[in-house]
Amino acid sequence: MTRSHAETGPRVPVSFAMQPTYDEIKEAFQAGFRAIDDGESFYTGFNAYLETIGCVKRNDIPCTCSDQGAHGHMPECRWVKA
Repeated sequence: MTRSHAETGPRVPVSFAMQPTYDEIKEAFQAGFRAIDDGESFYTGFNAYLETIGCVKRNDIPCTCSDQGAHGHMPECRWVKA
């Protein structure tokens, strides 16, 4: 599936967007839990970790959850490597 240039910029096949690895997501969760321990929100740590490894959250692409969001979206939904 691709979106038009007018919608998202250059045509990029969504199916080829590289997602963070299992280990990177696991580390992002740990960073989120550490943020809670430090008095911040989970997403402060989770998002910051993914950004430091070169990921961006793309709200212009379809859900990247394994169940397509059928049970709600996971924190890593729509995070892809830039």
